[in-house]
Amino acid sequence: MKNFVYNLYKCLTVFLLILSFGLVGVSQAQDEVRLRIQARITPKISIAFKPFVEKTETRLHAAIRDTINQVLVRDMKVSGVFAVRDLSVKLTDEAGESVAAFLDESGEADLSLLRKLSVQIMVSGTFEVRESQIEMNLELTDVVTQRKITEKGYAAFDLTLRRVIHRVADDIVLQMTGERGVAQTRMVFTSQRTGAPELFVADYDGYNIRQLTNDRARKYSPNWSPDGTKIAYTSYRDGPHELYILDLQTGETHKVPFGGKTTLAPRWSPGGHHLVIGLVIDGLSKLFLSGLDGADLKPLITSYGINISPSWSPRGDQVAYMSDRLRDKHVYVVNVDGSDDHRITFEGKYNGSPAWSPRGDRIAFVSGDTLRQETGRLERIFNIYTCDVNGGNLMKITGNNGIEGDNVNPSWSPDGLHLLFSSDRDEIGRYNLYVMSWDGTEIYRVIGDSNNRQPSWGPRP
Repeated sequence: MKNFVYNLYKCLTVFLLILSFGLVGVSQAQDEVRLRIQARITPKISIAFKPFVEKTETRLHAAIRDTINQVLVRDMKVSGVFAVRDLSVKLTDEAGESVAAFLDESGEADLSLLRKLSVQIMVSGTFEVRESQIEMNLELTDVVTQRKITEKGYAAFDLTLRRVIHRVADDIVLQMTGERGVAQTRMVFTSQRTGAPELFVADYDGYNIRQLTNDRARKYSPNWSPDGTKIAYTSYRDGPHELYILDLQTGETHKVPFGGKTTLAPRWSPGGHHLVIGLVIDGLSKLFLSGLDGADLKPLITSYGINISPSWSPRGDQVAYMSDRLRDKHVYVVNVDGSDDHRITFEGKYNGSPAWSPRGDRIAFVSGDTLRQETGRLERIFNIYTCDVNGGNLMKITGNNGIEGDNVNPSWSPDGLHLLFSSDRDEIGRYNLYVMSWDGTEIYRVIGDSNNRQPSWGPRP
């Protein structure tokens, strides 16, 4: 069942037309463009969640119980894999009493009813608190055969409870699809919550925010190493806009010098042994491949214009990037040896910030397709699109219901089923971080309370 959710019924498509997709500068009239959109419909695994209960009859640990159930059911709902039916839902009967909809009087699940509702799997479990340790036991039951599929135990402490629950969720995804979930992943981003833009890290759901840097210098473009142990970013810490690598295991940061040249948008290769970077030479950004210490520098794109925002293909054989070599900004793809450099976006005036899906079949990018009146002037705002690696099958995945803020900095989840991005949709000029499904549905905020930008979704642990 590898890649079950993403690939099943991939051939089923719905074609939509979007009118008046304007991509122009402030002083120019908007162009009218017709774009063909392909929406893929993917079924999810129908799963029932019976809340975990405490083994002991005293049930003194309601807060722990609620944390386990709330975090686990949320993880399963946002996984992109499951259609979750929460068996704790209650209805009001004719007498006005609150009764369980899916559980009998003894608290057992009505499997016959669940079968009629086409539910395939039931998740249930117990927990017990032993001094400072919380022991959990997970059960997966086949609703049709009523047979237990798997049973597994977990141990956690108060400080590690959420992370262990995330592991439970990932194990459920693995059991049902053959592919690990992303609930244990983290995100890095820049934020002004302490004043100057610093680097912060958080769990994938926005909890456990932790500050990584504190030198009050501007930070840009953080990017995870494939093994999750390091973060590359650029900063004005020592003057010029230079490259730094933060080791998360030691807490040490070292600078990678490039002769004082301004360094932009570092991106780790999938193998973790190289970076692709932008270096400003004679006022223009050019792309280079580099070793982690700045050695073995090789030119990749040195043609005229600004060439920036690189993103590796999952196989490490190609790089997507933005260039304005033909005046308008568009997304290009090039082989890592510099051959077959070709353009993949053609509509509009401003397309950039490409992000290659870990599945290899889609590239997300932003397009300045809308103008917004802001403080007496017209301002370009961006929406997020995805396309095939050759530019076909374009999908607009934000802004389909009118202006929904400025949506930028797309970053894929490791399973390719979600996109993390920054948007000011709640308050103009104030950016927060959001996650949405790969097709633009099920959007929810994960980081708020400050200007939060340039997120990078980390690898699985």
